[in-house]
Amino acid sequence: MRWVVALVGLLAASFVALCLGTAPGVGPAEVFAALTGGETSTLVDDVVFTSRLPQVLLGLLVGASLSVSGVLFQALLRNELAEPYLLGVGPGALAGITAAALLLGDVDAPQYLIRGVAAFVGAVAVAVVVFSFARRGGRRPAVTVLLAGIAVGAFVHAIATGALHTLEDWHLVMRWLLGDLSLAEYSQVAVLGVVLAVGGAIAWVRGPDLDVLTLGEEAAWYTGVEVRRAFWVLGGVGCFLAAGAVAQCGLVGFVGLVVPHIGRRLFGPGHRGLIPASALIGAGLLVMADALSRTLYPPQGFPLAVVTAALGAPVLAWLVLRRVGS
Repeated sequence: MRWVVALVGLLAASFVALCLGTAPGVGPAEVFAALTGGETSTLVDDVVFTSRLPQVLLGLLVGASLSVSGVLFQALLRNELAEPYLLGVGPGALAGITAAALLLGDVDAPQYLIRGVAAFVGAVAVAVVVFSFARRGGRRPAVTVLLAGIAVGAFVHAIATGALHTLEDWHLVMRWLLGDLSLAEYSQVAVLGVVLAVGGAIAWVRGPDLDVLTLGEEAAWYTGVEVRRAFWVLGGVGCFLAAGAVAQCGLVGFVGLVVPHIGRRLFGPGHRGLIPASALIGAGLLVMADALSRTLYPPQGFPLAVVTAALGAPVLAWLVLRRVGS
């Protein structure tokens, strides 16, 4: 029953997001008619299928990718505060995109492919630095890794921001720094769909390993899990998913922090169920956050990352206070 509710909620969120926008005369009735093949005008079809639908589809994939990435990092580090943005993985992906834009320019290759590869390289580079820096005596204290990620991520984010400010297109700068789905295209949807399918499948298959790793490295060793290999493989998958999301819409934080907690409360801690549940919840949450960002201050709207931060920051504060009080 919970899965049915989650799926219905996702469909409802997607439909609401499709109905919201600044185009006059394109409301729920027109959107429904366009989706079901009813009689509509050329304007309605253009708004629904050229503008809004790719934006909603990309938002669904971004939210799902960031959420699954958050599930992986929280399990590997056994820390409920871990997520791609706070660990520096998201800023690392942004730094990779920035470096590619400055160094390669208009190279003769698909831009989405260049951005994706550069984002993954940047995310992995930061992850390696953070985890290696925080390693002590063969173990990785979760709090130390998180603090190292925040420090390294802030440094990398500052460098990427400074480099982006040298670009002439200010709208492009703000898109990468604060997240933007308004320029979504179906090619981006296809690319991120492949990233999510591959990364999500690997994470789901390794779900039992994640269950054991949350109990600690010693317990994992006793059950036959190769801890070091599992850590880097699943950490790499987390970087892969986060980099894919950042490469398509810019830097969006807190989704990977909030959604896994909602998923555990509703579907339990087992990762075979938590991973697809978090993907569904994160997809719906980000689509609604994007719809909210478009309607709060029309026609410009608020940056997507501002809305997700406003929703996620109180959750982060609650988690920190709960830890201090326990």
